[in-house]
Amino acid sequence: MSKKTLFTSHTANFQKFNRPFMRMLRRDGWEVHYASMGEEEILDADKSFTVSFTRNPFTISNIRAYKQLKQIIDCENYDIIHTHTPVGSVVTRLAARRARKRGTRVIYTAHGFHFFTGAPLLNWLIYYPVERLMARHTDTLITINDEDYKRAKRTFKTDVRYVPGVGVDPERFKPRLTKKQRNDLRRSLGLKPDDFVMIYPAELNKNKNQTMLIMAMEKLTAANPHIHLLLPGQDSMNGFHSKLIKEKGLQNNIHLLGYRADIPQLLMASDLSVSASYREGLPVHIMEAMTAGLPIISTKCRGATELIEEGENGYLVDFDDVEAMTAEIMKMSQNGMHGFGKCSKNKSKKYQIEHITKEMKKTYCKKQKILHLLSSSQFSGAESVACTLILGVDGQYETAYCSPTGTIKNVLSAKNIKYYPLEKFNRKALSKVIADWKPDIIHAHDFRASILASFFAKEVKIISHIHQNPAWSNKITIRSLLYRWRIKKFMKIVIVTDAMRNNFIFRGVAGEKLIIIHNLVDKNSIIEKSKVGSGTPSYDIAFCGHLESVKQPLEFLDIIYKIKKTQANVRVIMIGEGSLRKDCELYVDKNCLQDNVVIAGFQDNPYQYIKNSKFLFITSTDEGFGLVAAEADILDTVVLSFNLKAIAELFSGARSTYKTKNTIIQTYLECCHNRKGYQQLLKSQQKSLPTDITDKRAWQNNLLNLYKKASKQ
Repeated sequence: MSKKTLFTSHTANFQKFNRPFMRMLRRDGWEVHYASMGEEEILDADKSFTVSFTRNPFTISNIRAYKQLKQIIDCENYDIIHTHTPVGSVVTRLAARRARKRGTRVIYTAHGFHFFTGAPLLNWLIYYPVERLMARHTDTLITINDEDYKRAKRTFKTDVRYVPGVGVDPERFKPRLTKKQRNDLRRSLGLKPDDFVMIYPAELNKNKNQTMLIMAMEKLTAANPHIHLLLPGQDSMNGFHSKLIKEKGLQNNIHLLGYRADIPQLLMASDLSVSASYREGLPVHIMEAMTAGLPIISTKCRGATELIEEGENGYLVDFDDVEAMTAEIMKMSQNGMHGFGKCSKNKSKKYQIEHITKEMKKTYCKKQKILHLLSSSQFSGAESVACTLILGVDGQYETAYCSPTGTIKNVLSAKNIKYYPLEKFNRKALSKVIADWKPDIIHAHDFRASILASFFAKEVKIISHIHQNPAWSNKITIRSLLYRWRIKKFMKIVIVTDAMRNNFIFRGVAGEKLIIIHNLVDKNSIIEKSKVGSGTPSYDIAFCGHLESVKQPLEFLDIIYKIKKTQANVRVIMIGEGSLRKDCELYVDKNCLQDNVVIAGFQDNPYQYIKNSKFLFITSTDEGFGLVAAEADILDTVVLSFNLKAIAELFSGARSTYKTKNTIIQTYLECCHNRKGYQQLLKSQQKSLPTDITDKRAWQNNLLNLYKKASKQ
């Protein structure tokens, strides 16, 4: 099924700027629609709609336009909506609010804000608040000049991008006019081959300020009667300029050409491009003049100041400074151009349609950035899940891993995962990563990461992911109250079991934000990795997890100490690192377990050891999902655990959890003496393991839906 996009602008004439992008999308297999007031035929679209847009924002027809557009959008289910023009874009973005929640991306190109440096106060009072408010209903805001980009980037809460203009097609300027063709075109306009000809292609209106050039021409023609000014463009001022030209007696030197389809040829027949505009976004007529190889003289309006480099390809003058405009034109006509035209042509390459189309393609195909944030520097359960999540959306999102620097770096490097190490887990370090990488979503994988992100990642959407069933989540504590306070900052709260949801003390406050996504147990990958260590020794019992208080590694060793009294040659491996490693080593030495217990430390591939162990003991005070238990089950290793709800839920049809150390010890010893009992325990455990946790496609769909929903809230 092809993707669909909708272009909107209040006037259909605006399609001329969108058609290159519409053609590009259609070539790439997109279905392209266009909505406008429909005053002219829409080209290069699969479907077009006539909507009751008007330029005046205070008319009732725009309410009708909103209703019409909302119906179209809700019916067509677009992937992208790209909107243009101030009024058309406001109506479109309001109509697309529900669609954005379903995943539609809304792109708005601002072709020059009405508020800018030097703009009237009324413009700032009206247009600035509207654009700032509407930015919240915009996924990507495209600005076409540097001033607008910097202001929007600084103050608008959306993804702001800079694309230099709508693009100029250099093919329209080919082939270059021959000398004969140039002279013939001039003669058809009543010009001589040696006349000095200026051109200003623009609609005749107050903003384009042709009056300034007419006043300058009065002075110029007095000094040089062979100076001419071409003014192609439709008249929207009811003949005002024509009357003024007649009053000044300039009919022979100023040529009102009306609408012309041959602007490239008129530019190539001219000597100089001039502009007197008060307001521009990034003026197309100047970019086209540069493509034609003309020098330019313009007022210092926004956009023109980016295109014209003083003394290189032209000059800039103040608004309505007729004297300065006259002087610069006179200087150009008398002293020549001094390579200005060549410089203009070279600078124009940046604004050619091929370059702009590539930039727009990046915008249409933009991948959102997800930063996975963890407070641990080591690799274990939550860190393994984070890596699985990153690899699970590879190609659909741009992802990176962020945590305090440590041994995790080696794991991430082996998995080819982008890593942003933090010297310290604090605001300053996180803010630096956010400023550098600019993520759209932060996926925080523990309490500390969630809280830090909620305070200091203000412009980024946050997902809080709690992998364990911590004590603070089911009773009132300082931690739980702090988390309750920050819930409003989280787009989604991910937990991994039903038991966690049922026990979560603030599940009513979290409401629909609270969702369950079981950890993925990648069965095929686990089995393949377990085959790597063909020479791995066999063990009776394995421990796998952080050597931290929550995992109770010393309780595990106490169990081993008691088992040794009955089974003197019991063989044990402990996999994992943590702050309690030295305490574990001291316990082993003190209780003479050196011949029984191997503390292997962190292992990038623990599966070979789990597979070669008969039992996996879990002595934690808490487990969120019990990932290592599910992995052990896949590798035909029996799991014996303290009485944890996560393990009981995972193996609901088997006896894998026990209330005391003694019952674990008793069950273990019974299985050692009764092979049949061991097989029955393993079989019941494997039979009860939920099949959905190994369904990679379903898990991936749940994950993609999570990010899609979070990004649209």
